[in-house]
Amino acid sequence: MLPTPTTALLAGRRPFRRPPAVPAADPAVRAYLNEQLAATTGLLEQLRRAAASEALAGERTTLLRVRREVGADRAALRAAMRRLGAPTDWTVLGASWLSARAGRLLPLLHRVPALQRATGVVTGALPTQPARAGVVEGLLVLEGVLGDLHRRAVAARLLDELAATGPADRGGPLRGLAERARAQREEVEAAHRRCAAPLLQR
Repeated sequence: MLPTPTTALLAGRRPFRRPPAVPAADPAVRAYLNEQLAATTGLLEQLRRAAASEALAGERTTLLRVRREVGADRAALRAAMRRLGAPTDWTVLGASWLSARAGRLLPLLHRVPALQRATGVVTGALPTQPARAGVVEGLLVLEGVLGDLHRRAVAARLLDELAATGPADRGGPLRGLAERARAQREEVEAAHRRCAAPLLQR
């Protein structure tokens, strides 16, 4: 009896072998990696809102570029977590997402008095009142982003060291993360200096 095409195909295939199981990471390492993943997710949302702000329209290209880079770093972090045996904790990630959403209006509570002072008190060579309010709003938004970028740069140094302690194929995606985080922070700091220029004019 001639073999059927299906039989012939199966006969020529190599037996399926499951990839070796990745040993689970230390619980503290798993927790830390998930906290950093959640923080990066929150930073992406903050950068999205900053790029959408009319007060920062002139810096939109820079902010969107930094957001793309942070998104790529987030993907690298998730890849490293899989290789290191640290599954995503969706509870932590979900709580961070909800916190970022709930906190969208909170910065406005302390911005209102600052904006009122900017439009009602400051005079001289500064821009017109609506423009002054836009300058202050843009600076406050960028300073919020910079706070998160600074925290991320500090954590990235530790993640770089974590990647260096294990096999290159497991921690590889984390290598260079600290340098990228530093460069991203410097880009937003430069945007902040440009936005602050009207306040320094005399």
